[in-house]
Amino acid sequence: MITAKDLYQKGFYLHKQGQLEEAEKLYLSALQINPNELNCLFMLANLKYQQMRFPESEKYIKKALEISTNVRFYDLLTRIKIEQQNYQEAIEFAIQGLKLEPENFELNFNIALAFKNQQNYDLALKFYKRAEKLNPASFLVPYNMSSVYFFLGYPQKATDAMKKALSLNPNNDELKYFLSLSLFREKNYHEGLKLFESRLCKKTATLSQQRLYSNTFNNAKEWQGEDISDKTVFMFYEAGFGDVIQYARYFPLLKQRCKKLLFKPQEELVELLKENNLGIDEIITYKDNPSQLDFQIYVPMLSLPYLLGLDESNMFISSDGYLNANPEKKEYYKEKFFNNNKIKIGIKWQGNTASETDRVIDVEAFLPLLNLPNTQFYSFQMGKGSEKVEELKSKYPIIDMSKEFNNFSDTAAALDNLDYIVCNDTSLIHLAGALGKKGYMLLPLDYNWRWHLNLSKNDWYNNIKMFKQNKAGDWSTPINETYKDLIHIIN
Repeated sequence: MITAKDLYQKGFYLHKQGQLEEAEKLYLSALQINPNELNCLFMLANLKYQQMRFPESEKYIKKALEISTNVRFYDLLTRIKIEQQNYQEAIEFAIQGLKLEPENFELNFNIALAFKNQQNYDLALKFYKRAEKLNPASFLVPYNMSSVYFFLGYPQKATDAMKKALSLNPNNDELKYFLSLSLFREKNYHEGLKLFESRLCKKTATLSQQRLYSNTFNNAKEWQGEDISDKTVFMFYEAGFGDVIQYARYFPLLKQRCKKLLFKPQEELVELLKENNLGIDEIITYKDNPSQLDFQIYVPMLSLPYLLGLDESNMFISSDGYLNANPEKKEYYKEKFFNNNKIKIGIKWQGNTASETDRVIDVEAFLPLLNLPNTQFYSFQMGKGSEKVEELKSKYPIIDMSKEFNNFSDTAAALDNLDYIVCNDTSLIHLAGALGKKGYMLLPLDYNWRWHLNLSKNDWYNNIKMFKQNKAGDWSTPINETYKDLIHIIN
């Protein structure tokens, strides 16, 4: 006669082999024979957790807890609640587990993670330190401690923690990448640029280009900094629009090193780049035939500072501006929208929300600025989020530019008519800085590495001032700082 234990053991074997559906059937069959089969309940809860079906996982583990109190059950519940972003309940379950076993590494680590996500950094650090003592070999502990140290205002300790994580797992490319960002934030590009070469987006971009231009790539090699004065170089973009605009300052330097420079940007940037003399001999678009490309060297764009031998002493070139708007387009937009005697201010509140939502500004946060005297405001919000301009237009005579632009050449021409731009960390602020325009960048509490620790000076764009949140989600501080600066100028 087959027992519940027999079915559990067969299910457990299949579970270890990754055959989750078959394992689940056997676990459920075992529970039909014995609803209180504890191992089945626990493993079924784990299986559902693996499938990211967290409510079902919680149901089974709570059933197990009704039968027996076990540290592993509390740990799984803690992890479930963290995944559901219910951090307070995660903490409560972890505390229950720690009462049973105070020296449990997993519970100390996970309660620290929950406190970290609650932005209770002091308690997060306390439990991470406990976890570190319990398992000094875990690279995940110093890896997580790094960001906690940063939020607590200890950037050097943050970097040291990331270095420790890498020492515990020296072949981990993700750790190398995050250490590079930590070094960049301290403006230590001398150490950081080499580590930055381990970034995932470089590998992804290179693979995509190799597939697209397979015939040519087979006969070309990646540039490693050697003499390429007699070579044709194919450069391709990584990451977003803002990165291309920021790194465009290096294109003339690359051109000085090679015979001919080909560049494949995003389509939205093609016209703007063609209008500016950046040393690019040929811009590759989606219309070009891959088989007709002829190059001997390829290079991912974000590798330029490293390969050009730059560091913090000489990489912030052309910080007063290096792009120009199309003069005919600029005049067209002037006559249509900007022909007034008021101070003209553009605003934008969100970029790509797929990756980072903490950079999205609540539209109503701009209201204090809209009351500035003798000003005319323009919304440069494009795509998702542009519908929110109606909330502002119902109260203020703001001009919506969202339907005017087909590409960055159009945006640059309109932007060049402004006196100031106020927006979040997005491609628009890079464009404004590259045009040499004056503006204000509103930063979240956890802001991007490229703006460094000293926000009083923008190393990349001289004319763009930076103000950051004092509290996550609260935009009042950067908005008020912007208001004070603008009202001083106006008065």
